[in-house]
Amino acid sequence: MISIEVKARDRVDLEFEVLEEGSAISWKFKSERHDIGFGIFHEGIAVLPIQRMDAHNKKQIGKYNCEGIGRYRIVFDNSYSYARSKQVHYTIEVVSPWPAAAVK
Repeated sequence: MISIEVKARDRVDLEFEVLEEGSAISWKFKSERHDIGFGIFHEGIAVLPIQRMDAHNKKQIGKYNCEGIGRYRIVFDNSYSYARSKQVHYTIEVVSPWPAAAVK
């Protein structure tokens, strides 16, 4: 897992390039002590709007089936917090639509 700090009144944007139709983005993340906002954007449009997640109580696991190729942006949002920075531990990957065994 990768660890990042999301400062108070700030957010961290992570960009991923999806090159194959039918791909998905999968994630697992957990925050320490407090909630964190999470959302996904495709070409500037929110495809999974930012929502505050109780990732400090339970690891957040999910998958988004991409609607097309292009640049996707994952956002960890802490802009609502005036005083607290958040530690987030995450794994995010773009999953190919083709099973690994089928690729030769």
